[in-house]
Amino acid sequence: MALIAGVILLVLASLLLPGGVLLDTVDQTDFVLVLEAMAENARLAHLASMLSIIGMFLYMYAGLTWLRLPQQTELGGSVLRLGVFASLFGWSLYVIAMGMRHFSIHLMQRGMQPGADQAMFESLALSVYTPMAGIVIALVGVYPLASILVGIGLSSRFGSTSIFKVASYGLVLLGVLAVINFLVLQHVPAIDPAVLLTNDNAMQAFGSLCFVIIGLGMYRGRSELSSGA
Repeated sequence: MALIAGVILLVLASLLLPGGVLLDTVDQTDFVLVLEAMAENARLAHLASMLSIIGMFLYMYAGLTWLRLPQQTELGGSVLRLGVFASLFGWSLYVIAMGMRHFSIHLMQRGMQPGADQAMFESLALSVYTPMAGIVIALVGVYPLASILVGIGLSSRFGSTSIFKVASYGLVLLGVLAVINFLVLQHVPAIDPAVLLTNDNAMQAFGSLCFVIIGLGMYRGRSELSSGA
């Protein structure tokens, strides 16, 4: 249930974030516009960031339960453990990034107070938000590998084909596509970054669906996903 709840909170956060996919949409590669959009509805932006943090901690809790799964094959168990550790690192990066987003929104709010030096606070907010984007890029570089490893590790636990094994393979596919997207971002600067960001968001939605399916399998006590097997 923690895994499913985490997915719901992260989807809700993305929908509530001002300047994001639904409310007051702006170009996410224009940091000034993004900060202004969040500052105009700061309470909602803070709420979205907090929901994202809670969702990540729920992911971490669910991921830690995979470490307690009994090993069926030494290789599959090792791959799953490595995938979990990589996932925990990536999710921790995201929590740090959301904390920095909280602070950048706060600085924008300070700049909107009467008598405040608005230009100075906007500059400070931008100086926090820019490295935050760098941390998110680091996450983009980590999560494909983590997804591939977790997908391989979980799928190796299933002897026959089921929707849960298909979802595990879906995580592998997600990781491969995300690696390609990331390499294009690095080496083909002529492509609009917004296009690659859209691709990444679509892949994240697909990965969320895979997580929901795996979470349902855990909730139903599937032996392959239960520490009591």
